[in-house]
Amino acid sequence: MGRIALVGVGHWHAEMYLQALQALGEDVVAISDPDRDALDRVPLDCPRYRDVGSLLRDHEPEFVFAFAPHRDMTELAAQLVAAGQPFAMEKPMGLDWRQLAQVAQDAERRGVFAAVALVSRYFPLVTRLRQLKDAGELGRPVHLYYRLLAGPPRRYRDLHVPWMLDPLQAGAGPLYNFGPHVVDLFLRLADAQVATVSAAWSHGVYGEPIEDLAALLLVGSEGAVGVCEVGYTVPTAYERHFSLTTDALHYGGPIEAGRIIRRRGEPLEVTAALSATETYDVYVADTLVRFRQGRPAIATIQDMVPVLRVLNAARQACETGGTVRVSDL
Repeated sequence: MGRIALVGVGHWHAEMYLQALQALGEDVVAISDPDRDALDRVPLDCPRYRDVGSLLRDHEPEFVFAFAPHRDMTELAAQLVAAGQPFAMEKPMGLDWRQLAQVAQDAERRGVFAAVALVSRYFPLVTRLRQLKDAGELGRPVHLYYRLLAGPPRRYRDLHVPWMLDPLQAGAGPLYNFGPHVVDLFLRLADAQVATVSAAWSHGVYGEPIEDLAALLLVGSEGAVGVCEVGYTVPTAYERHFSLTTDALHYGGPIEAGRIIRRRGEPLEVTAALSATETYDVYVADTLVRFRQGRPAIATIQDMVPVLRVLNAARQACETGGTVRVSDL
């Protein structure tokens, strides 16, 4: 199998990737993180680096899975692109859509494979809806709703990533952590663009510097409305509810699996079920297959740019209590 490196292994998602790679029998040749303690926590017998450049020079990995605090992601992506290094990165890939857009342009110009973990695309329900869209059978989207709630934010201290509770490093709380998933599905299923964003957030539950919950109202360029809620407001575990209404069909229920109801004809069963954790297993395997076959990733750095632009608009709307035109950013 190929030579894989993990960069930024202190990130809480890195363990999920490592487990997926080990299940695939991939060879992890080196890891890096600026925090020595983070390196020591990884149960691997391989070289460890605190400097990404040294890892790349010494090992020339076939592929890199990359992680970093949100504010450092775009700089890391730029470093990997400049090195011509194929990679996949966790979302949101940064905090400023303009900076990320420049790196995305460089990646496209240099032909660097650059994927992003917008893993909600891998839910079988979402795959089926996208297939219907591509076949012209989805209909005209009217309304999309996605609620993604998780447990208390103190878990990030337990996971050795306290930076997630620092808005200067994380950008915000669930808005930038979970927001990419909900915004991406609106862009992927409802409209090509978001015209306006209204948003509000709450800081009333845990008293952390980050918000506890953010609620977004997206209005698409073709008239669809998206209501997206992301938060750390349930006592334990996760809650995911998804709904899509078009002039041809409707779905409402758990995003993991369900039945799509046609307005004309028979219901469409989505029999496959996939948990959120399993989406990462599928994502890691599929990303490597696509890279090795010379095909684009299911979600690329170019796809992340409009998502981050909407999130930037949402943060501005939260801060001002108004409505923001995405085109004004």
